[in-house]
Amino acid sequence: MKRQHHNFSFDLRKFLFSNLLILFMMSGAFADSTDEMLANQYFRDGQYEQALALYEEIFQENRSPVIYNNYLESLLRTESFRRAERLISQLIDEHPGEIRYQVDLGYVYGRGGNARRERRHMDALISDLQANQRQVIDLALAFEVRGYIERALETYLRGRELLSADQPLHLRIAEIHESKGNYDAMMREYLDYMDKHPNEVERVRGMLQDALSNDPGHERNDALRRLLLMLTQREPDNIMYAEMLLWLSVQQQDFRIALMQARALDRRLRQEGKQVLEVAELSVRNRNYPIAREAYQYILNLGVDNRNYMNALVGYLNVRFLSVTEDYDFELEDLIDIEQEYIRAIEEIGIRANTVQLVRNLANLQAFYLGKTDEAIELLQNIIDMRGISNRVKGACQVELADILLYTGEVWDATLLYAQVDRMFRDDPLAHEAKFKNARLSYFIGEFDWAKAQLDILKAGTSRLIANDAMRLSLRIQDNIGQDDNTEPLKMFARAEQHIFMNRFDEAIEILDSIAMRFPGHQINDDILFAHAEIMYQTNDYVAADSLLAQIVKTYPHGVLADEALFRRADLQQHYFQQNDLAMSLYQDLMLNYSGSVHVITARNRFRTLRGDVIN
Repeated sequence: MKRQHHNFSFDLRKFLFSNLLILFMMSGAFADSTDEMLANQYFRDGQYEQALALYEEIFQENRSPVIYNNYLESLLRTESFRRAERLISQLIDEHPGEIRYQVDLGYVYGRGGNARRERRHMDALISDLQANQRQVIDLALAFEVRGYIERALETYLRGRELLSADQPLHLRIAEIHESKGNYDAMMREYLDYMDKHPNEVERVRGMLQDALSNDPGHERNDALRRLLLMLTQREPDNIMYAEMLLWLSVQQQDFRIALMQARALDRRLRQEGKQVLEVAELSVRNRNYPIAREAYQYILNLGVDNRNYMNALVGYLNVRFLSVTEDYDFELEDLIDIEQEYIRAIEEIGIRANTVQLVRNLANLQAFYLGKTDEAIELLQNIIDMRGISNRVKGACQVELADILLYTGEVWDATLLYAQVDRMFRDDPLAHEAKFKNARLSYFIGEFDWAKAQLDILKAGTSRLIANDAMRLSLRIQDNIGQDDNTEPLKMFARAEQHIFMNRFDEAIEILDSIAMRFPGHQINDDILFAHAEIMYQTNDYVAADSLLAQIVKTYPHGVLADEALFRRADLQQHYFQQNDLAMSLYQDLMLNYSGSVHVITARNRFRTLRGDVIN
């Protein structure tokens, strides 16, 4: 027993001794860490004398860039210029190849009030440069770190003289010009680099895209546009400039210029309308139907043997349909004319994957605008039952048929068709469309939990249009159920929306008015106003629609519908009331106060067009 006790005591002493030794060894590091933290705090608080006393000790053991910079700045702030010079001279001797210390020496001269010595020292650094790209870049970066932007530019330009033509430093010089706000020179450097390195075009476009996306005043965009227009006129045979102007116009959603460039390139390169077709499709997605129609017509004029003729015909008729049905006012005769054009086109080119949109548009036109639901259902069902037709064609027709069945009140048949297409085309845009419409149907009938679950799936990984629609409806469900789980206002509103979908406007208005009366303080009231405005739109009462939209922006400026209401107001003022000054004011309001809106780019382009400063 006694021996065991002795061993235990010995082991305990060893354990205590070992841990005390570790603590003793760590105490130095802990003290160093504490001193560094205290010095940094003094430095942040502007107590440079106290910071300097600590940094002088710390720098002997820790020469990290942060410690060095804080130590040097503390010396300068306390006007210890001679000590700063001695510090840097010592570092130059220790590290003769590191040019940054040479720049820091000139920096100290300047901070000490010796501007002449500073200038002569910096001039010598640049004049002594050798034909060594690494040396040029290191000196320029050292100048930039100390805020000598002009000196950095001098260094790069001197390096350009010394180095071979393969090392022109265009991209680095472009960054310097950007930091100075000299965007014309910046864009000149980028284009010169692309001209000399055609394999780098995509890389530089990516860099330009980043620069142009952070351009609230549009200065970078305008500089690049001006330069490209000048160069395309001066050097019409240089395809790169024309392609870049097309690319930029698409980025800016200036589809008029984009179409001009696409046609010019098409004639020169004999591409059979390929890029013109891309501009047309982008214009449709951005609801610029006049440009889209002009683009499609250009391809149709190339003749029926052109490989893009079929897609152009489908697109052209689609634009005819959209431009009439989304117009502020249209006549029945216009719809009948379009219906006949669709029928002739389908008879001429038949049913296939790339013409199914014709069938969907014809059925939609007949059911929702001409009251021919039976004809529309028969058309779609015949194609679904047809042999030799691809599953994709059938699936697209099933989605359209489900829309019409929902319109006629056949809710359960509609949901079965949506679900069937969703299962058949997993992770496909057609499935996403079917899933969204099925979720919307569930929302109509009050199954909010299931609808929201499906909508949340669609918010990510789908097309922008579907994702935005899904997010908007998901937020409506989330925001309007309420903490007390009272779903009655939302159920009533969903029924009203279903009536709007079915063009039963009187029933919808009756429900909307009853919600406002029964739940006067409920947060769904901005949705009610927007739904009223939608009904006014569809019944061509644009004065009432504008008044309701204005009320939404005024009463609910921070609501999720405010930016949409503001954009629609601006659109109404521009295209229906022809009140361009008011439209400009509304577009500007949207850009300034709703910068995250999906409508900002369109608003900016329309504002600039109305102001007359779009560069053509």
